[in-house]
Amino acid sequence: MKLFLLSVLVSFFTFAGANAIVGSVEKFEGDVKVKSVGSVKKSKVSSGLEVQEGDLITTAKEAFVLIKLIDGSSVVLDASSTIHFKSDNAIEQNDGKIYYKITSRDAKNALKIKTPFAIIGIKGTSFVVNATQNASVTLKEGLIGVTSIKEEFELYRKKVQEEFNNYVSDQQSEFEKYKNEQNKYAVAESTKEFDLEAGNRVSFSGQKVNEDAWSEEDDAEFERFEKFMSEMK
Repeated sequence: MKLFLLSVLVSFFTFAGANAIVGSVEKFEGDVKVKSVGSVKKSKVSSGLEVQEGDLITTAKEAFVLIKLIDGSSVVLDASSTIHFKSDNAIEQNDGKIYYKITSRDAKNALKIKTPFAIIGIKGTSFVVNATQNASVTLKEGLIGVTSIKEEFELYRKKVQEEFNNYVSDQQSEFEKYKNEQNKYAVAESTKEFDLEAGNRVSFSGQKVNEDAWSEEDDAEFERFEKFMSEMK
C-alpha cells in the first residue's frame, strides 16, 4: 500500500513539473503577473523567472515585461497586455500590444500566434501585434502569413505608391480628392489567408482588412519597444 501511494505521489509530481520551459523573464517594470497551469491565483513575476508551457502573463497599466524565449527570440509586452504560452511554437494574444522579434525558424518549428482576429504564422521576423479595439499587425522585417479564424477576409491591398501618386495628380476638385483617398486601395480581394511583407501594416475591422505602408507613427512605435530592450541589457 505504501509503495502504491509513493508511486502515485511520484507520478503526480512528475506530471506537475512536466511543463516544458519556453523562456524566462529578462526584466520588467510595474505590475506584471503570471498564472501557471494548475494555479488558482496569479503571482507576481521576478527577473529570471522561468516561463513554462501553459503560463499566462499579464501586464497592468504602465507596466511592461521582456521575455526571452529559449531560441533567443524576444517578446515585449506593452501595458495592459496578455500572452498565453501554449507551447514553444504556439502563442495566444487576446489583448494589448506586443512586440515580437523572432529568430529564424524552419517550417516545422514555425511560430503561430492566435489573436481574436487572425492566426499569424512566423518563421523569423520582427513585428507588433495590436489586439486592442484598433486591431492591427505591423511588420518591420521578414514575411508573415495571416490566416482568418472565421470566414474569408475582405482584403484591400494598397496600390503601388507611384501609381497612386499619378492618379492623384490627374485629379483637381475637392470631390476628386475625396475619391482619391478611397482609391488608394486596390479592388477588394476575398481570401482566407495572405502574406504580409516588410514595411507594411494591416488593420482589421471584422473581416475587412486594409493594408497600408509603414508610417512615422510605426517608426516611433518600434523605437519605443527597441529602447525598452536596449535599456534592459
